[in-house]
Amino acid sequence: MKKLSYLLSILLVAIFYGCKEQEQPYVGYIVIERAVLEAAEGSTTTLTADTDIPSEILLSVEEGADWCTVSASGKTITVKATQTNPDPSNYRTATVNVRCGYRTTTFTVLQKYEGQNTLQYDWTKWTATGSDVETSDGGGYASLFSEDRTKYWHSQYSDGGAPLPHWLVIDMKEELECISFAIGRRAYGENNYGSVKKLELWVSTNNEDFIEVGGFTFSLPWEAPDGTIVEDNSPLIPAEEVISLQEPVTARYVKLVITETNTSNGACQVAYLKAYGKI
Repeated sequence: MKKLSYLLSILLVAIFYGCKEQEQPYVGYIVIERAVLEAAEGSTTTLTADTDIPSEILLSVEEGADWCTVSASGKTITVKATQTNPDPSNYRTATVNVRCGYRTTTFTVLQKYEGQNTLQYDWTKWTATGSDVETSDGGGYASLFSEDRTKYWHSQYSDGGAPLPHWLVIDMKEELECISFAIGRRAYGENNYGSVKKLELWVSTNNEDFIEVGGFTFSLPWEAPDGTIVEDNSPLIPAEEVISLQEPVTARYVKLVITETNTSNGACQVAYLKAYGKI
């Protein structure tokens, strides 16, 4: 009896470790990139799913996104706009749920607004550093990644201030193909601050080797489009400066170098930096 119990114990241990060491079955992978549609009704695009799963691809659009349809034939996915994007200045998106065999995933459908050819990159994980900062004024480096222009980076003016040039380095956390950039101006009430006179924009993939790709000069006094001569902060000053490139550049790091200001003490503010890619 003891011998039988001993043999049963050995058998159970063998079964336990055999099950423990057994590998989970491979279920494959599937990756589908974002689909981009033009603004007009009837706009269509096709995608090819990157997958090693032989099963049929099943698709469903999230509830409420009745402006597009999706279908699959083998690895080819067709996306169609059933309605025109009614918003003249904003794109819209829908999430598509995907099932292929035991694997599930999602992808995004983006419908452009009329005339749109760029898309702002997500800046939620970006960080920044710089030559100097007035930590008690504006919100510091973190303020560079917000639409709120009442929050901003301010150059140091305490303790005698920091000399020109001022510089900021933005880490976008990954290499991106950039076709344009926007530099926001500080807002206070109805006024926009034109404190930055001359700015250079440099890019790098390694934070060491930078190349200059653009910049702007904004001098006060300045003549507004309506002929008004602006000499100080004003609602007539544009909320941002856009630097557009002829060809995209690959960058992870963006460096803003401010070499001149429109202030007597060399102080200035930057509200945000946006980067855009082609779509």
